[in-house]
Amino acid sequence: MTPNATAPGLVVEGIDVDQLVRDGILNRDEAEALRLSHQAETGTARLEALPSTAGDTSSENKDLVKEAAAHHKRHWVRVTRLCNQRCTFCLDSMNQDGTMIDVESLKAYILLGRKLGRQRLILSGGEASVHPKYVDLIRYGRQVGYEWIQTVTNGMMFSYQRFAKAAADAGLNEATVSMHGHTAHLHDKLTGTPGAFVTGIKGMQNLQATGKVVVNVDVVINKQNYKVLPDIISYYYNNLNIREFDLLHIVPFGRGFDEHRHSLFFDLNDAVPYFRKAFAWADKPDLYLWTNRLPVTYLEGAERLIQDPHKLLSEFDGGRHNFEGYLKRGLKPDCHGERCDYCFLDGPCRQTMFPYREALVAGQFATVRRKAVQVWAGTPARDHFERQTAERVVLVADSAPQALAALPELGFADAALTLALPQVAQVAAFVAASPRPVARCLVAGAADLAAALGGAVPASTTIEVALDRPVAAWLIANPALWTSAKDRLVAALPNHDVLSASKANDPEPATLRQLAQLGVRLKNVPKCMAGAEVEAGDHGVLDAAMLDAAGDLDLDKYVAHYTTHEYYAKSVRCGLCAEADRCRGLHISYVRNVGLGALVPLDASGQPVPEAGSFDQLTERLNKANAARPKRDQQKLFGVHKPVAAVAELSIGQP
Repeated sequence: MTPNATAPGLVVEGIDVDQLVRDGILNRDEAEALRLSHQAETGTARLEALPSTAGDTSSENKDLVKEAAAHHKRHWVRVTRLCNQRCTFCLDSMNQDGTMIDVESLKAYILLGRKLGRQRLILSGGEASVHPKYVDLIRYGRQVGYEWIQTVTNGMMFSYQRFAKAAADAGLNEATVSMHGHTAHLHDKLTGTPGAFVTGIKGMQNLQATGKVVVNVDVVINKQNYKVLPDIISYYYNNLNIREFDLLHIVPFGRGFDEHRHSLFFDLNDAVPYFRKAFAWADKPDLYLWTNRLPVTYLEGAERLIQDPHKLLSEFDGGRHNFEGYLKRGLKPDCHGERCDYCFLDGPCRQTMFPYREALVAGQFATVRRKAVQVWAGTPARDHFERQTAERVVLVADSAPQALAALPELGFADAALTLALPQVAQVAAFVAASPRPVARCLVAGAADLAAALGGAVPASTTIEVALDRPVAAWLIANPALWTSAKDRLVAALPNHDVLSASKANDPEPATLRQLAQLGVRLKNVPKCMAGAEVEAGDHGVLDAAMLDAAGDLDLDKYVAHYTTHEYYAKSVRCGLCAEADRCRGLHISYVRNVGLGALVPLDASGQPVPEAGSFDQLTERLNKANAARPKRDQQKLFGVHKPVAAVAELSIGQP
C-alpha cells in the first residue's frame, strides 16, 4: 500500500473511510492517520484550554490546565472547502476549491469521532459557518454526545444576530475567531476582504451576547502585525473581554509563501521586544495565551508558552505522504528546499529524520536498543536492525531469566552491553549466570542505587541511575557510600514526555551543580549547568520498536521517539559558547520546567562568557550586526536553528 492511499475498503466503526475521502471530508494523509489510529489515541490536533479554566489561576495551575487541554481528545471536521475571505497568509489555499461537503457524510464522520471516544468536536473549513447545514451539524454533534463543540471561524457569518443565536441554541460552546489586527485597515488588508474587521467584531459580540459561547481569538503573526501584537491583545482583552489568545507563527506553505513571502515573513530577532510585551499578558491571572509553531529559541523567559511537544504528532500527520515517502523510499518531501529554513519542523524533519534514515540504510547506528522479548513487525525489520554496526546494545527485560534467554539471538558480539532490568537484584542474577559481561546497568531509586554500590553489581560494571529528586537527595546526604565508586557511577537526568512529570520529579539546576561539585558524573546535563565535564545524553539510538514490517522507520514511532529523546533546545546566547557544537542544550520538558535562562555560555577555559549579556541584549546585537552588513548579505533568521549558529559570528565585546 502506498503512503498516500488508504487500505482498500477501509471501514472504521461501521463507517466507510474511503467514502469520506471521496466526499472531501478527509484527504489521504488524514485518512491514513485515522487508519493507524494515531489521532484516535492522542487527540493532539490542536491546543485550546478546557471548558473549565476557572478557580486557581496561578502560573503552576495554568500550566497543568494547558497540559490537560493538550491531551483532550478532539475531532476536527472540515465542513467546507470554501472561504468568504482571502487571507494573504492562508496555508490552506491549495485545498479550497469552493465546494460544500455532503451533510450526510459530515454526520457520518462526526459520529465516527464519538465512536472513537473523542470528546470535543471542532468544525472548521475553509469557513465552516458558510455551510447551509452548519447549525444542523452543531445540533447533531450535541445529539451524538460531544462534551464540547467548537468552531474555528472568521466571525463574519455571526454578524447576523439570528445566525449567532441559532448556533448557540443548537449547542455551540466555543468560537475561535481569527482576528489578525486591531484596526480595520490592518485586518482587512491581511484578510483581503473589505469589511472583515467590522463584521468579525460584530460576530464576536453577537456570540457573547447569547451567554452560551466562549469566544477566543487566533492571531497569525506576520511582518504586517508583529510590531502591534501587544496592541492586538490589548484591544480584544479590554474592548471585547477576550481571555484566550492563540498566537500562530506564519508557516512557509500556501498563499503566504507562494505569493506574499516578502511582505509576510520577518526576522524573528527584530520581533523580540514586541514578543516580550505580548507575552507579558500571560501573567494576567485571567488570561490564557498559547503559541503555535513559534521557535522555542524565541520563548526564553516565556517557556511556559512553548506549545506542547506532542503536537508534533499532528503536524507530521498533516504531511504524512511526504514524510513516509522519504522514510520508505528516500524521496525528499516536496516541500524540501528553501522552505526548510522557515519551517518549525526543520528540527524533527531535515535535521534529525534525514540522518536517522541515512544511518539506518547505511547500517551505521552506533547504539541500538531492543526488548528481550522483541515482537518484530516483520523479518526485514529484524534484518535491518541486526545489520547495524553498533558499538553499544541496550537490552531491556522484565527479569534476569528473560534477559538470559535473549542472549543467544542478541548479536552485536563486539558491542558493549547495557542492561535495563526493573530491580538491581535481577541485574545481580543476570551477571552471575551470563557468559557476556555487562558494561553498564540502568537502575532507578535510591534503594537500588545503594544496593548496586554495595556489591550487587560487579566493580567492572558502570552504574547509571535515573536522577530524580530522592536519588539526588540520597547522593548529597551519603557521599561516603559512593565516593569510592564515583568513577563507575553516572547520574542521568531523565527525559519526560510531559511537563508535569518534569515538575514532579526533576532536580533543580542548583541541585545538579551541587552534585557535580561533590564529584557525581552527570549525564544529559549541559556542562554549563554542571560546572564540570558531563556525559552526553542518548542521541541517535535505533530502537527496534521503531521499525515497520518492511524494516523502515515507522513515522508515528519515529515522531514519538524524537519527542522523548531528540527534542532539545538552546538559548540564542548558546551561540557564544565554546561548547556550542558539542552540546544539545536541554530536553524540551526540562526547558519548559526550569527555563532557557539556566544555560550559560562558556569560553574555551570553561568559564562563563561575561560579555554574553541577556537574551534581549544579544538579539539586539544581532540586529545591529545584521543591519551593518551590505543589504545583499543580510541574513534572514527565520528558522529554528539559524539564530543560535548566527550568534557565533559576533565578536565578543562588540557593542
